[in-house]
Amino acid sequence: MKSKELPKHRAVPEYRINWDFDRPDPDSYAKLWHYPVATISDVLGKRNIFPDYIKSVYAPAKRIVGPAWTIHNSPGDELLVLKAIEVAEPGDVIVITGSERARFCVWGGIMALMAKTRDLGGMVTDGLVRDVKQIWKTGLPIHARGVTPLAPCSNVPPGDMNYPIQIGEAEVYPGDVIVADADGVVAVPQNEIADVCAAVETQLEREAGWRKEISATCKMILSDHVNSLIESRTCEFHDRYEHHK
Repeated sequence: MKSKELPKHRAVPEYRINWDFDRPDPDSYAKLWHYPVATISDVLGKRNIFPDYIKSVYAPAKRIVGPAWTIHNSPGDELLVLKAIEVAEPGDVIVITGSERARFCVWGGIMALMAKTRDLGGMVTDGLVRDVKQIWKTGLPIHARGVTPLAPCSNVPPGDMNYPIQIGEAEVYPGDVIVADADGVVAVPQNEIADVCAAVETQLEREAGWRKEISATCKMILSDHVNSLIESRTCEFHDRYEHHK
């Protein structure tokens, strides 16, 4: 599709669509299928975590891992969403923002069926979805703010596709890797995939050691650290138990 020339009375287009962005090699993020979102959050220093109200529409949650195909739309506008389903590549995760206060949905059962048929990796939105039973039948992983029976709008500019977006405090660029599980959603910056994977491996090994030590000795992990911090503060005890170092 070609760009349409702007009329003289407009300074910017109603919709902007970017086809030109870098995509990560699937092998580079394959390990992220096995890593908990919570641990990824730890190694990212609590950055790029989506708001806690965005949850899986499945119970138990279906896991999502794939490159972000970003959309910023007017509340509930489905135009760019439908285009994204048509042209996104297999494995891509459609990430939709701009509908956090909308009363009507931005995604429904037919969209989920089309996306599943095209082997897309899932959808994440700060908006609402509908046709939950239809979505369940498709098996397409979806995280959303909630559910409503109200249908989406259509052709309500402005809207952007494959430009940087922000959901809560999470900055998402097209091509960043979206990872979602029962704990929530995180965006792994494309240029940090290798560092994140290495750091997660180290953290998981550390936690495995903790679990082994706890099971073997019943020792409270980090107790020395906790006591040291308490003792560094002014703290007065008002119970009959001794303070154990």
